[in-house]
Amino acid sequence: MKKQSTGNAWIITAFFTLFMIIMTFNLIVFPASAQDTMEIYGIGQAGLTTLASVTSLVGLFAGLIFGPMLDRKGPRKTILYAMVIGVIFFFIRVFVTNYTIVVILTFLASFFVGVCQVAAAKVLDTWFTKDKVSVAFAFQSAGAGIGSAAAFLIASLLGLRNSLLLIAIAYTLLWVMWIFIGGEGPYAMPTSGPPKGGFAVVFKSSYLWMLAIAYSCAVGSTLLINSYCINAFIAKGLDPSAASMMGMVINLSLLGGGYLGTYLMGVIKRYNVVTIICFTGGAIGYLLAWFTPLGVNTWIFMILGGLIIGGGIGLTAGRTPLVPLTGQFSQEYIGTASGAMETIKGVLTFVLPIAIAQWFQTNYNGIFIAFAVLCAIGLVTGGILVPELGPKGQLQKDAKLKADSAAE
Repeated sequence: MKKQSTGNAWIITAFFTLFMIIMTFNLIVFPASAQDTMEIYGIGQAGLTTLASVTSLVGLFAGLIFGPMLDRKGPRKTILYAMVIGVIFFFIRVFVTNYTIVVILTFLASFFVGVCQVAAAKVLDTWFTKDKVSVAFAFQSAGAGIGSAAAFLIASLLGLRNSLLLIAIAYTLLWVMWIFIGGEGPYAMPTSGPPKGGFAVVFKSSYLWMLAIAYSCAVGSTLLINSYCINAFIAKGLDPSAASMMGMVINLSLLGGGYLGTYLMGVIKRYNVVTIICFTGGAIGYLLAWFTPLGVNTWIFMILGGLIIGGGIGLTAGRTPLVPLTGQFSQEYIGTASGAMETIKGVLTFVLPIAIAQWFQTNYNGIFIAFAVLCAIGLVTGGILVPELGPKGQLQKDAKLKADSAAE
């Protein structure tokens, strides 16, 4: 077995949670400092949208590059070298005022630190048993909600320049943290990595595809509501200041929902059931908020919708380390499988919002119906068309029985 890190399972989980916080902060910082951004770079709304969207393509390329690399080279060195390159680009970005160069630097910096997002499933799988790894993954995924909420608060206080510097410093500290605690845990596979061509293996997995589609629906549906909620409720008759407050409430409820979903996974222990709860409850909550008259009920339904659907992202992507239980690919390919998940999600979440925006434009009834359709697709692909991979599912029970027999 490989030499183990001096860290422990929950310190490693904390590392990836902090990464999700900083990553989402970086994702939101430009729209959160919209006025500063447009003044410093001399751009309008279209330029701001492009700058804010460039990081959405990172997962697509990072998954393709880093997924197989993590399986062949191991996560410790891959993360160590990729992150330091990203940190350098983040520091350079702080002092650049040319818009085109900032777009390029934002993409490159986010790409290199994006190795952590791809690596999370593989690394956590070496630190937790199969009955706990998905819960740990969902926990760290929920850190995205903290980053999103923090961006709007901190960016407005510090301004864009200082916020960009804060991002660079935060990633530096995270890189230093990885130097001391980073590595694989006691459940790591032997040192020999899988053969080349891992994508050919994992892309044949029907269950990986189903989970990737569900993951994309979880991300895409929440992005859709976040993108349109303010203008939609203003059009419905809500005061602009109240509509802005609605946006903050949604993000806070999604934050709480991420940890509520993690809790439900640990209690119910049937991940398909929790998936159905998340997508069904989220769809009902948001649809009731939109299609009922404005009032206190609007806020209640929006909060409940966010709390319930908030766990969907970690719940769907967090099952990647469990797909080997189905026999469709082996555990050695988890890094590649995680990369494939990010690639599929990157494509779908880039294409879907553009298609929906072109199709519905300002038809907000259509936008909320499209949201519900995404929830329905996520429910079917992530809650019905994949076998139960939770601790109470037969696959985990059989794997545990086999492991116990081998240990005797």
